[in-house]
Amino acid sequence: MACPISITKFVGTISLGLLTGISYNISAITLPSLALLPTASSASRTLAQIQTATTRHVLTFASVSSLSLITCYSLAAARGKHPYLLWTALMAFLAGQGLEYYYNGLDRFPTLRRSASSERAARSYVMVTDEDEASVNGEKVEMEMSRERRVQAVRALISGLGFVMGVVGIWGDGA
Repeated sequence: MACPISITKFVGTISLGLLTGISYNISAITLPSLALLPTASSASRTLAQIQTATTRHVLTFASVSSLSLITCYSLAAARGKHPYLLWTALMAFLAGQGLEYYYNGLDRFPTLRRSASSERAARSYVMVTDEDEASVNGEKVEMEMSRERRVQAVRALISGLGFVMGVVGIWGDGA
């Protein structure tokens, strides 16, 4: 039977790897492809959808990773409390919640309860309606895409560093 501490290390490291993959995919493949859309309004709607879905997944994987690694560190015996667990958990937290708050404030953090009007107001800064389709500024959409690409590239770098630390740490534990 596998040790629960080993399982939490594995779950934390795999979640960090998935976070790295999502961020790299968004910055290197998805966002550059948005520039090929025919209109600025469709690019704006697609970017808003990508940002919403990405934030949800990034926060989930970062939380799972950092919580499982912190749990592993706190439950481990004295000889099993390796500092790489804390550093890897810190990288997961910084790549997820840290960068999200630094670049976007509390705007994209999900809340437990929202009324329909406050949810519409929260989405109004990125969602485009049919009436606003003619007034969408392509340069602003392009600037937002490049900003989001930089954020995702930094996130991929930080989470990738944490993932490498986790893999090397697990490898060292098994040796």
